[in-house]
Amino acid sequence: MGALKRFAAFSAIVVLLGAGIAWQSRQPSAVQAELPAPGLATPREHRTPLPATPVIMGALQAAEVPVAPLAAPASHAPDANAVQPALAESPLQVFQPASAPIDPANEYIYRFARSFRPLQDGGGCAAIWEMVPDYTRLPNYLTTPDRPEQIYSKVSLYFLAAMLIRNKAVDASECDNGGISANNMWVANNCGLAKAYPAVIEWQNRFNQVILNIARETGVPAQLMKNIFSRESQFWPGIFTTLEEAGFGQLTVSGADVLLMWNPNFYNQFCPQVLIPEACRKGYTNLTVQEQQMLTGALVRMVNATCPTCPEGVDPFLAEFSVRVFAENLVANCSQVAQIILNETKRPPNRISTYEDLWLFTLVNYHAGSGCLAGAIRAAQTQGYDLTWALVAANLPDYCASAKGYVEEIIYMPEIAPNPTPPPEQPTATPTPR
Repeated sequence: MGALKRFAAFSAIVVLLGAGIAWQSRQPSAVQAELPAPGLATPREHRTPLPATPVIMGALQAAEVPVAPLAAPASHAPDANAVQPALAESPLQVFQPASAPIDPANEYIYRFARSFRPLQDGGGCAAIWEMVPDYTRLPNYLTTPDRPEQIYSKVSLYFLAAMLIRNKAVDASECDNGGISANNMWVANNCGLAKAYPAVIEWQNRFNQVILNIARETGVPAQLMKNIFSRESQFWPGIFTTLEEAGFGQLTVSGADVLLMWNPNFYNQFCPQVLIPEACRKGYTNLTVQEQQMLTGALVRMVNATCPTCPEGVDPFLAEFSVRVFAENLVANCSQVAQIILNETKRPPNRISTYEDLWLFTLVNYHAGSGCLAGAIRAAQTQGYDLTWALVAANLPDYCASAKGYVEEIIYMPEIAPNPTPPPEQPTATPTPR
């Protein structure tokens, strides 16, 4: 009898151990963050051509700028009886016009920048996701401090150093090749960086107050914007001659498409600067392909602060306004992320993920596109777990697996900026609500 009891007890232990092993095998494997390899910044390659600059209809004063009634994509048009979000009484007064004469072809840019009215609530992505984060426990990259010196940075930016040298803001004539790398015309060599280092530090902190102001107004974390600017453009807000991306956040035509589709407040105010108001009232998704191309092309040019006649080669007005456009673009990406999660899981974001992880998903969406993120979430949600960054990153499609490294570099910024990561070549479609 005693032998039977001992055998039964032994059998129970074996069953329990087997169940434990089986349960562990169902757990999502952790994704270890790999430290980015330091390198020199080089421009990213895009193959989408920019459409021709649109012809602007007549000069208007800022007070005369028409604003179309609120229009949204047909797939998520607001209820006619619903109360629309309030707009701020006046734009944030943080911009100073450039001292150089305004190019008549860019008049609509200045007009729009001065007249833009942001949403008044400033809830940003937290409001979109219907979450109230614990701001006392957020990681550093999701914080918005009180003072500009709290986002002060001292990153060695080889590309920025080269731009300052090329635009005569720094004299590196004593260095080999004038301070520019002999192997890469877009970056400084070590001597050039040493000569430009004080100017590099000053430049990367020049826009701190603007970043803080926009962060408070839009709800986009200031430190996150600062990190992305360092990674995307090394704080140089111009455009490359052969590449179609511009501004601090390196806005592309695809990025402009997301902004205009998923940020109705921005679309409603921007569209009448390029198209007639009657066309704008149709909503972005109901415009013709040619009209959409006119809008996206004009928007990319809007954040291009290159100005050959301005000191240091940059129009300070457009440079500061590109911070605004970038923040509005991130808010648009947050909206798209919320819809992707709802489409793929049938659950709202606040029921299946955390505020921190939703921001990491948003970075994937911004960098690699909605198709990449939707594919990862589709694969991850079949395992029956909540959506965590580790789980979604482990399920990124092969063609955009580099997005994991991009996100890790944003949330951990090294002292030497790494190479910008090219976006995946495979096109990614924007998901529509089901």
